[in-house]
Amino acid sequence: MAEMLSFMALPFAACIVLVGIHGYFGLHVLRRGIIFIDIAMAQVAALGTLAAVVLGRTPEGLAAHWLALGLTAVAAGLFTLTKSSGHKIPQEAVIGVVYAVAISGSLLLAVKLAGGGEHLHDSLDGSILWVGWDDLFHCTWVYALVGIFHWIFRKKFIPLSFDYAGARAGGMNVRLWDFLFYFSLGWVLVHSVEIGGVLLVFAILVLPASISSLMAKDLRVRIVIAWSVGAASCALALFLSWKLDLPSGPAVICVLGAVLLLVGLARKLAGARNPDQVTASPPGE
Repeated sequence: MAEMLSFMALPFAACIVLVGIHGYFGLHVLRRGIIFIDIAMAQVAALGTLAAVVLGRTPEGLAAHWLALGLTAVAAGLFTLTKSSGHKIPQEAVIGVVYAVAISGSLLLAVKLAGGGEHLHDSLDGSILWVGWDDLFHCTWVYALVGIFHWIFRKKFIPLSFDYAGARAGGMNVRLWDFLFYFSLGWVLVHSVEIGGVLLVFAILVLPASISSLMAKDLRVRIVIAWSVGAASCALALFLSWKLDLPSGPAVICVLGAVLLLVGLARKLAGARNPDQVTASPPGE
């Protein structure tokens, strides 16, 4: 047991950090109805890293980081422009196209690299078992900056996601704040993909938020539930990963999926009504 705790302490800390920021963003993403934006932007970030490697840079270097961040900024701008109701193509379709182009570009770049399949596998599956304290510390302060930014401007971001029509009617510059939302999410994902991979990051963003949405109406309660369920599920998954010799990332995804299924079945059996309206007053009010 002591050996397991020693080995899994850092991966668990990484999971907690990921759940902390993605549990919050997941509630916004679900409410906006853009479920796959996370996986699309994460793949764009992975494409930037692969492009840097093709250019002879290391995947952990500054060049890879800034190229990934630059591509996510471009994606953020595209998603901001297509949010307007005047466009004939739904935003979710644009998100799907961006993901398809990003994954296809990654495949094309991977064939140019020695061990390209391994690079592509790492971008999808991540390496959370081997994350270092320095990497985790760097991610944590970036997430903290983004979290503080969203807290300071919570009266912008929360209405923008939960009452878009009201935000527009109130005179908010919705395109500016939409871009800042997408860009801040993209900045988070650039770091998240490096330690968790595209698939794990997508699961941690969507599944805890989905579980909490089945259990509560109030936004603040949903955030707490998402964090709690996400942390507990990650702890169980890492324990099973150790005991059964399973890959940790897929284990976390499967446990979160199982919890969502169980909560959904329990709610169905209880005959509870789906909370269509969310009490979304900014925390701290």
